[in-house]
Amino acid sequence: MADLMELHNENAFKAKSYANSAFQIGRVEGSVMQMNLQQLENTPGIGKSVASKIIELQQTGTMQVLENLMQLTPAGVLEIMHIKGLGAKKVAVIWKELNIESVGELLYACYENRLSKLKGFGEKTQQSVIASIEYYQSNLGKFHFATVAVEANAMVEMLKEKLQIDKVSLCGDVRRMTNILDNIEIIIPAGKEVVNKLEPVNFFEIEKIEDDFIIGKSYGRMPCKIYFSNAENFYYDLFVLTGSSDHVNKITTQIKNQQFQFQSEEDIYKMAGVNYILPELREGGINLETIKNNALVSDADIKGVVHNHSTWSDGKNTIEQMAQACINSGYEYFVISDHSKTAVYAGGLKAEDVLRQHSEIDDLNNKLRPFKIFKSIESDILNDGSLDYDESILKQFDLVIASVHSNLKMDEEKATKRLLKTIENPYTTILGHMTGRLLLSRPGYPIDHKKIIEACAANLVIIEINANPYRLDIDHTWIPFAMEKGVMISINPDAHSIEGINDIHWGIISARKGALTKTMTWNAMSLSEIEIWLRERKIKKGI
Repeated sequence: MADLMELHNENAFKAKSYANSAFQIGRVEGSVMQMNLQQLENTPGIGKSVASKIIELQQTGTMQVLENLMQLTPAGVLEIMHIKGLGAKKVAVIWKELNIESVGELLYACYENRLSKLKGFGEKTQQSVIASIEYYQSNLGKFHFATVAVEANAMVEMLKEKLQIDKVSLCGDVRRMTNILDNIEIIIPAGKEVVNKLEPVNFFEIEKIEDDFIIGKSYGRMPCKIYFSNAENFYYDLFVLTGSSDHVNKITTQIKNQQFQFQSEEDIYKMAGVNYILPELREGGINLETIKNNALVSDADIKGVVHNHSTWSDGKNTIEQMAQACINSGYEYFVISDHSKTAVYAGGLKAEDVLRQHSEIDDLNNKLRPFKIFKSIESDILNDGSLDYDESILKQFDLVIASVHSNLKMDEEKATKRLLKTIENPYTTILGHMTGRLLLSRPGYPIDHKKIIEACAANLVIIEINANPYRLDIDHTWIPFAMEKGVMISINPDAHSIEGINDIHWGIISARKGALTKTMTWNAMSLSEIEIWLRERKIKKGI
């Protein structure tokens, strides 16, 4: 609503007020949709006007002011507002001065050099808009695995119940737990005759029927493809429809009789003369001979929750609340890593705030032992690669997570040089979200991965898998090289709330796709092992 008010040049003060409230609502513990009017009015950052809008939203599912603004806005203009780098004011100029009402028209105008002629834009902005549109369009119809996973598994269970068939399975990208996918794929050991049992049903809408498959939409309107097989060929078809083409070809070339009626996927790998490969590893590019499924890290292996934010910066919950949630989940330790002073937008901690926070942590550690809260910070990597505290503050931390949050538009040489300087800083313990990517939103800056990983090895720096399903950075394809160089990986939720702690699960999935072992997972170490590791590292680094 704030963006649309700005787009239509409504009251600037109100628009800014709503924008601020939207930000504050994101920090409220619990759901504002469960609060009454009095509770809302007493919540910091909301106030009477916004409280009344939330009550209206609770009661009607919408807000009349928002509906009015939506009716004034062409659908194409709403879509333009999704293009990264274009705020409401710039979209308004594009719409009103160039009469552009769709993303396609905007891209064409850029190619005709019309955008650069507008006041406040210029050639650099025009090129940035072209890149953003092309990235946006290339990702249309794609989804994060975390968005699809629950629905996909529910579809399998519903099909089993509806068809009274046990051997129903996911296949394709969703079974390989690919970070980004465009549909749900399922295989059933039955033929086209089951179509009559599927229509009409409330969990699958058929759009197209072929001899070997049907295409439709799941109950959540997700594109879905259901393949037909038969009992004799089911496991072979499941194998072929699950792995990448490279993986399938590598295995099938080693099977002399591809028409053999396999009783399981394990039989297929056995005939090929290799160990069984878990579905998430069937991408190709990994040395199959070195994989031992039981050595891969699992959710149960994680002993501590690393990289978390609290109300000291931009988190929803207090340190104690976050720590207690970790205790309740059986973890041994918790690393608080609020934003550093440069991250003003996120309430980053000034030097004096750091010392006050550490005093609170000391008190909590006395209260919660043997559970331990480690003192950390997510220190911004400045443009020249330095950290944004001086040594007198950096040495106060148990460990430092270093991440880039600003000046993301870098070429490979600049980005690599910037990270290398950070890695060489003796206080940098963990390199956070290495490329700064946001899946389906921002590709991340290019880096020389090999140089960065080798530098981490030389400087005893851990690499983070940021487990937020929108990041999953470092990409799993670089994990084998990191392990080869002896670099440990920490699977970190980057949690900004109690609920965010659970994102560790998505990081585990990505880690397993890279064949990460428990022994190379930093936060699979126990509390005592972590304490020894950190102490010995400081001795080695002379800090």
